[in-house]
Amino acid sequence: MDMKKYGEHRIMIVCGKYEGRMKRCVDYLYGEIAPKVPYVLTVTEANKLTEVDEKSHSIIAVGCPQNNRYIEKLCSQGLLSVPDDEEGYRIKIFDNPKNSENQIFALAGGGENGALYAVSEFCMRYLQYAEQNHEHLQKYFTPAFSKKMKEVDFEDCPKIRERGIWTWGHVIFDYKRFIDNMVRLKMNTIIIWNDHAPINAKEMIEYAHLSGIKLIWGFSFGWGYDYDISNTDALRKIITDSLDNYEKNYAHLGGDGIYFQTFTERDESSKDGVSIAAQAANFVNLARELTTQRFGDIRLQFGLHATSVCHNLDELRCIDNGVEIVWEDCGSFPFAYVAQNADKFEESCELVRKAANLRGKDDNFSVVLKGLCCLDWTVFEHQKGSFVLGEYNARDISPRYEKRKKLWRYQNAYWLKNADKANIMMKTIKDGTDGKTMVTALIEEGMFEEKINFGAAVMGLCMWDCDKDIKEIMCDAALMPNVDF
Repeated sequence: MDMKKYGEHRIMIVCGKYEGRMKRCVDYLYGEIAPKVPYVLTVTEANKLTEVDEKSHSIIAVGCPQNNRYIEKLCSQGLLSVPDDEEGYRIKIFDNPKNSENQIFALAGGGENGALYAVSEFCMRYLQYAEQNHEHLQKYFTPAFSKKMKEVDFEDCPKIRERGIWTWGHVIFDYKRFIDNMVRLKMNTIIIWNDHAPINAKEMIEYAHLSGIKLIWGFSFGWGYDYDISNTDALRKIITDSLDNYEKNYAHLGGDGIYFQTFTERDESSKDGVSIAAQAANFVNLARELTTQRFGDIRLQFGLHATSVCHNLDELRCIDNGVEIVWEDCGSFPFAYVAQNADKFEESCELVRKAANLRGKDDNFSVVLKGLCCLDWTVFEHQKGSFVLGEYNARDISPRYEKRKKLWRYQNAYWLKNADKANIMMKTIKDGTDGKTMVTALIEEGMFEEKINFGAAVMGLCMWDCDKDIKEIMCDAALMPNVDF
């Protein structure tokens, strides 16, 4: 098939119902492919696909057997199978049995998230490799779909169950583009910390859910305030006030849980004459009790800074297993804020191994990894009230990105040097939890909506498949069209 035959042989996207998550899949796919072909790309729902269209087009089928008749037919004919995992996917490209001049591109998921990840893998990875012709005399690349594409049969599932980003909400400047870039990295979780709830929080939740992403709201529960941690009445009031905030501003929005921090972000191991680890355990158990009384079995995450508790881990064993402990600051990179700081890596791995099963096999162990981009705390001030999240004009976002590029270049340079350690740490986390964990990356004011920086891309790809060779991961990241150095 060459460019002269485009009038006879064209691509058609075939979906199930063009709604919900499948609409999201089609829109993503269409946006990436339409600019690559010299005609108006067409889309049809599977129940409207005609025999003539099926023979005369190369078909890009997207969805799952349960929501796309065409994919279901391919499976029933033995031409395709999909993983059982809801987030797993299969990409299979082969000759169309009804017309061997055309091809079938099956982008099939075990569930709707899997279908979305198949689209992302096809656009972000497959097309980048398929266009390479390995010949400088032909300008290095062959345009996609200008001739038959390389046949593949590839199946994949995530190694880490929950993968995503931790950030303050007021430094998300375009929430849709931010989430779009998360989808490109096959992420499914975001924790957003605010002093005050965004006035458009519901809209962001809806877009996140449409994109297969759980959104967990974070706030302080006393973080950043000085108080007597041994005073049970004071702790109870802090928790009660925080739950009042949740009930008034978040509970009705349809989010996916609560993330909170308290008094562990310090270097010393005791305060007011008591062990921080022991008192944190008491505080968290009280928070769990009071939260359950008011909101039932809501998802509750406790952000724990290891610096103040690492020498007293045993005192954390009593924390209720209904609370997920989300560990930060477990030593060197990739827990360190600066990607250069990897000197005590083995010590960090050993701490993670101990922490991962601190409360037994049912421990809800999760982490926030760093080494990317954080707030400029020299100019930071707490929010004074509610705000509109992520609705900045696009023309104002690019200049903000330019101001952060020097920082990103610095971090990315050490990702080139230390990425293997990030992947080893991810394997350590995965092996200690059988992959049933949450790994998030701290990206604050990194202008992630404008560009996915190299370090962030490598981090995201390691979350998905830390068993893959790190050199291959780095190559994949560098080739992604939305990635910048």
